[in-house]
Amino acid sequence: MEVHVVELDRKLLRKDGGTQPREKLDRKHIDDLVRDWKRGAKFEAALAYYDGQDYWLIDGYHRNAALEELDESKILISVRCGTLSDATWHSYSVNQHKALKRSNADKQRAIIGALKHPYGASRSNVQIAEHCGVDEGTVRAWRKKLENSGEIEPNHERTVTRRGKTYSQKTTHIGSSKHNHQEQQQFKVICSDLPYYGQVVEVVSVKAGDCYLCRTSNGDTYPFFKSELGNVDTGVTPSPIVAQEQPSPREKLVALIVRLPEECLEDAIVLLKERFDFHYLKEPLCEVPTR
Repeated sequence: MEVHVVELDRKLLRKDGGTQPREKLDRKHIDDLVRDWKRGAKFEAALAYYDGQDYWLIDGYHRNAALEELDESKILISVRCGTLSDATWHSYSVNQHKALKRSNADKQRAIIGALKHPYGASRSNVQIAEHCGVDEGTVRAWRKKLENSGEIEPNHERTVTRRGKTYSQKTTHIGSSKHNHQEQQQFKVICSDLPYYGQVVEVVSVKAGDCYLCRTSNGDTYPFFKSELGNVDTGVTPSPIVAQEQPSPREKLVALIVRLPEECLEDAIVLLKERFDFHYLKEPLCEVPTR
């Protein structure tokens, strides 16, 4: 998209179209900007969309407020051409890497705005999370809350891009044939040896095979195997039996590894290499990627 950098009269800026990305302005940050300007600093260009009639400010509200206190009539603006709808959608993605970090209220404002925006209607939780610079689980939780309150319609179709082609995909039955056990989304922990025994957990993702990463009632995430989960039935006390199907030695080993803290994985690999020669392994051990 073509961008023009111009010096614009601040009176031409529109700030009443829902393009303010923050919940509120930070008084201290404005004071710091005023002080820096008086010491000779120059502000980077703010960002606005021009729809042929109005300039909609989306990034640079603190700079504009500081210039107002300094009685400066002009502001340096990067101008993009687009509609007010383009401007509001873009506003949800700004301030992710600024010196003044976004508050939780700022992030919440962006998520809710993106979920209610026409451009967000066909986008997945992952796509909206990437656009807003937030966690996908937070987007998913807010989508569920807004759908339950009737503020947005359930999203049964999303836009996907694969191999350079963009198209719509229905999401109603995604994963139903491969992960039938995940369809229910919520399960009860039936393995009495686990710390969350008897609790209802929600599936977040499938890690590998029959291993599900689940969110507990207190917000923690924990990996479970299919044999450790049962149907939700609040009227039935969980059976003390560990599982209907006893896990194999391989499953027990995998269950141990996936529950190791991140900082222990390097030591675990070293121990396995010391204990077993490579010719015992069906596949070579992979190195843990550095983060």
